Amino acid sequence: MAYLDDNHNGLTSGAGKNPLDALEDELRSLKLTLGELEEDAAAAEPAQAPEAPTSPAPQSPPKAAPAPAAPAQAPGADISRRDTGELPVMRQEEPDTKKPRTAIIVAALALAVLGIAAGFVYYWLSHQTPQDPERSVAGENVTVNDSVLGTVEILTVGGAALNTYDEDQLVMDDNGYYSYYVDGKTASEMGVDLSEYQTDIDFGAVKASGIDFVMLRIGGRYYSDEGGLYKDDAFHDYYNQAKEAGLKVGAYFFSQAASIDDAREEARYTLTLLDGLTLDYPVAFDWEIIEDDYARTDGVSGAELTAIAEAFCDTIREGQYKAVVYASTSLMLQSYDFETMKDYEFWLADYREFPNSEKMYYDFTMWQYTTEG
Repeated sequence: MAYLDDNHNGLTSGAGKNPLDALEDELRSLKLTLGELEEDAAAAEPAQAPEAPTSPAPQSPPKAAPAPAAPAQAPGADISRRDTGELPVMRQEEPDTKKPRTAIIVAALALAVLGIAAGFVYYWLSHQTPQDPERSVAGENVTVNDSVLGTVEILTVGGAALNTYDEDQLVMDDNGYYSYYVDGKTASEMGVDLSEYQTDIDFGAVKASGIDFVMLRIGGRYYSDEGGLYKDDAFHDYYNQAKEAGLKVGAYFFSQAASIDDAREEARYTLTLLDGLTLDYPVAFDWEIIEDDYARTDGVSGAELTAIAEAFCDTIREGQYKAVVYASTSLMLQSYDFETMKDYEFWLADYREFPNSEKMYYDFTMWQYTTEG
């Protein structure tokens, strides 16, 4: 495999492909209308009258979903994966600690009218069919063409699972939810990832909307030099609410490990926070490039990242949980050594078109296909 060089830290994002453009246009129009109504209402209210807090809730919307969610935000570090461009990268973002009434109304209206949810992940189950997945042969030269990365040359390793998904078997419904079919039957599940930054979530509505599972952030590491660990304060509460609603649950840890020792520390910390909880989905190792800022991980090479990911996943597996590696297309194609990582599954983040075998050579079991829903 080719390893990540310094230039890849500068990858930028273009315009992502959004399956609900028409609905978003409608939402923008509604926001403008609401803004005008807010101004009129404010002008009509007495100057000294305190404003009562309001939080209107959607009235039993069909296909309701949680408020817009984005994975891997580290409290204090102010980072998120909210880019809507072609390749997922990290960028700095100030947390919005204010909740003006207009924003609450717009959010509620978005749920009632559009039923949107961000940070969707899609879990492929077709690989769990009885037949074994196709495997690569060592020493073959393979070319992958990517709209951002360009031509990527891969020297294959022996025994790694190949991407054999058929684009014709992927069907989107009226809500923008994908289903993948094998032999005429649905072989996939839909999910959304959440952290403490998504609040006031009605998990019953999430389940009723057609979502099957949630990936919950359990914690992370700050990307500063100190690199302290932190837990996601909403994890256990969201875990209980999700299970009560009948949703399946997995977890992810936002990593900024710069060494094997860091990775093992993060994995042990994750196991401590889990404390024996039952998970339906894996524990994801979520290591990402920090965009437009200095990070303790800036100098990590592909070889080092592979060793770091392996150490995290091995430790999680020793703790009797299944591990999966979250990765953007660039990291998956250019950084991870599949000779080492072929025993672990991947959660691919790519917000562009369907990642068929011409774009992603190796297999993935989860696909994060949008941040906007």
